[in-house]
Amino acid sequence: MKTPQILRIASMLIACAFGRLLADTPPPAQPAADETAQAAEQLEIPGINLTHGPATVKLGSVAELKLPEGYAFVGPDSLDRFYEMTQNMRSGQEVGVVISPERWLLFFDYDPVGYVKDDDKADLDADKMLKTMRETFAAANEERRKRGWPEHKLDGWATAPRYDEKTNNLKWAVRFSSSEDNYQSATVNQNTRLLGRGGIMKVILACDPEDFATSDASADALLASFNYVPGQTYAEYKKGDKIAEYGLAALVVGGAGAIAVKAGLLGFLGKFWKAIAVGIAAIGAGIVKFFNKLTGRQPPPQE
Repeated sequence: MKTPQILRIASMLIACAFGRLLADTPPPAQPAADETAQAAEQLEIPGINLTHGPATVKLGSVAELKLPEGYAFVGPDSLDRFYEMTQNMRSGQEVGVVISPERWLLFFDYDPVGYVKDDDKADLDADKMLKTMRETFAAANEERRKRGWPEHKLDGWATAPRYDEKTNNLKWAVRFSSSEDNYQSATVNQNTRLLGRGGIMKVILACDPEDFATSDASADALLASFNYVPGQTYAEYKKGDKIAEYGLAALVVGGAGAIAVKAGLLGFLGKFWKAIAVGIAAIGAGIVKFFNKLTGRQPPPQE
């Protein structure tokens, strides 16, 4: 047999074998049409205007944040509706909420309290602060009862307060439970205070306690894109700028709201009710139920 003919026969055999291999190999699984539609629509909330990433969103007039693809941002025009939906009390300082595709939320408030000195950074007594925070929870629960909302109980630290001198950021996390399920399940809120020249950006991470480690890491990665606008950074402080009346420890226990509670000035709290909640972002029956409702998912049946 001539060589060219042998080559042609060999090529035909290889082609047949390759074709059979392709025929026997199942195609890669494709998501069902309804699953694809659900994924595209899961960050849409009726009555809420959302900005979808990738985008750069403004946090008031003092800062901005880069929003990655898949994330959504609730701006000032929809905050009233969103806070009522999630049973959170507004103080008027809110500048936005980030909704993550990984099922956690970041609440942003800016308090133009002035330049917060960090002189007490070495004196952050976690036990003492926790005691004060429990007192402020009791005060906040009075208002929650009036509104017909579930009460909260502070269970303790998830992460004790720590201050980063390089970034001028203060961070801590608390675990709390709700009367809605007789205090059976816990919620974790991670708090970050980003110090600026004229005030502080309050950032609260609300997530499922079981996903706290991964949610915390993802939120930190997102916050790496946070920036104060020129003229508003902590390093740009100048003599004569407004100085805050309290330091780092008071930021943890609730700032002006906590001070009012300690002084017995409940009748004068007014706008400080959210501050009294000690950086709590309540999500009704819990973050998991909130996202299940948001995405239309049904909770697994209980055995």
